[in-house]
Amino acid sequence: MAAENAETGPLWWTGVAVIGLVFLVLGYGALPVGRDSLVTVEIEAPLPVRRVLVQGSGRNPDNYFTQRLKVALPGNDSAEVSPVRKLLIPEIEDLKRGTVRFLIDPLSRRIYEASLDGRVLLSHIRSAGTRRRNAFIAMLVGLFCVGVGALGLAPVARTGEKTPARPES
Repeated sequence: MAAENAETGPLWWTGVAVIGLVFLVLGYGALPVGRDSLVTVEIEAPLPVRRVLVQGSGRNPDNYFTQRLKVALPGNDSAEVSPVRKLLIPEIEDLKRGTVRFLIDPLSRRIYEASLDGRVLLSHIRSAGTRRRNAFIAMLVGLFCVGVGALGLAPVARTGEKTPARPES
């Protein structure tokens, strides 16, 4: 009986606000890095590229193909890098000769730009734009959850101010 009468409203609103804060932090962390902090890696063709199907789970499975490529990053022996989510580098799997230049974020191991002999195959603007859009969506969801949580907790805060102090005995 005591569990049925317990007030769980503030706990739920606090949980919604905390989830919103988590989305804000994740969205901020997903923002793209500046072009000046990317590392340039040049590789001679043919490239060791694998096409991989990434499968999501849940009610709305989000399946997409990505490309994985082994490169030597400064400070690492070799690392597997891939383009930004849901973007593919055209023509790279069938490339027979030439030098491909990549701009790679060494922390997230994402390819932001790929060019072959001066011709851009994947642009930094497109990669960063995709990353920025996903980050802003996550931050918008986070702000919404924080706002809903704050509105839900506002009546609790108002009633807390109006209660008289207990007399000390």
